[in-house]
Amino acid sequence: GLLAVPSPVELGMAAADGDPPPRRASIATGSHVILRSLEGSSKVFRVGGRGCEELRLGRYPPIPVEVVLSVPYGATLRLMDGGNWVRQSRLDLNETADASIEVAESNEHLPQDNKAQALGPADVSHLKGTCSGEEVVAALASNSSTFATKTKFAQEKYIRKKQMKHVKQVTVLRPTVLELCDTYMKQSRQKVCCLRYDYLASMLSHGDVRCGGRYLVLDGAMGLLTASVAQQLGGDGKVFRVFSKGTSDKALIELDLRPEERATVRTMPLEILPDPWESEWLQMPPEVEGESPEERKRREGRAERCRSRSADVRELFASEGVDCLMAVAGDDDADLLDEFLSVGLQRLGSGGRLVVCGPHLQPLAARQGAMRSSGDFVDVRLIQLFTREYQCLPQRTHPFMQAEIHLCEGFLLSGTKVVEARAAAATVAEGSPAKKQRTD
Repeated sequence: GLLAVPSPVELGMAAADGDPPPRRASIATGSHVILRSLEGSSKVFRVGGRGCEELRLGRYPPIPVEVVLSVPYGATLRLMDGGNWVRQSRLDLNETADASIEVAESNEHLPQDNKAQALGPADVSHLKGTCSGEEVVAALASNSSTFATKTKFAQEKYIRKKQMKHVKQVTVLRPTVLELCDTYMKQSRQKVCCLRYDYLASMLSHGDVRCGGRYLVLDGAMGLLTASVAQQLGGDGKVFRVFSKGTSDKALIELDLRPEERATVRTMPLEILPDPWESEWLQMPPEVEGESPEERKRREGRAERCRSRSADVRELFASEGVDCLMAVAGDDDADLLDEFLSVGLQRLGSGGRLVVCGPHLQPLAARQGAMRSSGDFVDVRLIQLFTREYQCLPQRTHPFMQAEIHLCEGFLLSGTKVVEARAAAATVAEGSPAKKQRTD
């Protein structure tokens, strides 16, 4: 259930003592990268290809694609004098923290009249046009009449704040599951059903996602859950993704899965599962007399797609069933989720897992009660995860206190399907005779 972690080669770590560090993975044309700014905002880009010459992130000047392709993953680019993006060592906002400093004084004597800065807006604008970001920060600190009288902690906080505003720096990251999840949550959390990274990791863990497994998935999070399962399979297994009225493959595309990993994903409409062989989705196109070469080519292409779809459906309806039902649904997908579970539970094999992530407590609590009372499930759990980020600095470690922080993002329902007693008795009756039960 672990999220994708870069390998030591990707991180540029030395393989062994005395060996030179291996080269970091280079960025290929047509692949995807995540650019993260110094203030924490991030965005996914496809580098190279037709019409892609510049990458734009927020209010930063455009970054040429050639510059991004010339550096490895993990590199840091900074805007220097003249408007050129150059690879530099990463600027750490917390690098000035010193654990040996003990501060007893306070800043209560400093006036709060906004008159401490000697440089005006015109002067700062001129500096930004002629100097680098670091030089602008140094000039602002030297021209502040109260900077020298601030406490050491206050000076560090002042420098960090000015660096975030004036130093233009981006870090080039590989689009892993963790980075994509974090980026999507910052950009459009509702489009990924508020699927935070800890909920996604818990779904992979509770669903026992492993190589060779078979999983039936309802994914309303732009393909993030499907892509995570496919990457975890490593090319060995199947992911049957059902959809209704269209679906988004954004995460499947931007994760840059290997061809064998991408081939494990099979998509099919949810409405065909009750009776697939009568659906139009699997019907072979009839031959038409006098058809043109173009029409014949289209008919053969559709026939090939129908044969591939039929093979996928036959594999889904195999006698052993699937190993897990996994679903993540948004606020408006309650009916779709109920339909998926009613159809999918018929395909869930004995010992298979059920994992559902949703934003509301009441529907999942009602289903939890139904699962417990049915006798068909064990280990039925309904949990809520609590995650809070902390600032870890000497003498001032505390949780982040921003008002927009969401500590809880939803609920997770899980359980294990068991064989009914009557089915087990019938199986024993057909095979070897059942042992007599002790009656003490």
